[in-house]
Amino acid sequence: MKRRLLLLSCCLAYSCVQAASECPGFPVLATSGETLLAQVRALPPVGIDRERQACAPATVIDFAYSGGTLCRFGGDEGTVDAATAAVTRLADGGELVEYLYLFPYAPAMHARLLALLAARFTPVDKAAWPAFLQGLTPGKETTALFTHGGYHISLGKPTEGDPAQWYSNVIFEKVDRPALGVRKVCREGRDG
Repeated sequence: MKRRLLLLSCCLAYSCVQAASECPGFPVLATSGETLLAQVRALPPVGIDRERQACAPATVIDFAYSGGTLCRFGGDEGTVDAATAAVTRLADGGELVEYLYLFPYAPAMHARLLALLAARFTPVDKAAWPAFLQGLTPGKETTALFTHGGYHISLGKPTEGDPAQWYSNVIFEKVDRPALGVRKVCREGRDG
């Protein structure tokens, strides 16, 4: 039994050491869906899932879960450990339309994410946010929006008092292809 525990501890320690690599697509924004997906898959994920959305335009989302730290998101302003990544591509042709990282939520960590994004990207005034970000989403709240290189970069967190939502998120969405990743809404009977 002790040997099994020691072996498990070693595996977990090795996994944590391996997870210390930089998160792909930040601070330099991703341009190729295939390249980004390969980089995310090269991280040491505990699990990888694929979700297909058939409503137009059809998309494929690849998720990588860590069970702890997947990669380090940050730079000189400090790093934040990402737990999950997702890459969304168009099903036809594989064009990258969105990628994101999820972080266990804590107010100080969320403030660190805000500082990291503000140091690199141009803020967007709330009055100019896309319509899909201005409405309320139960359990989630967008706290800041930035733009850079054809992307909108949004920072989100759980709404106050919602214990079911545990993460902050940073979502990189192509400006000309908004809301096609995790925000995509398929309406039955209309979109497929």
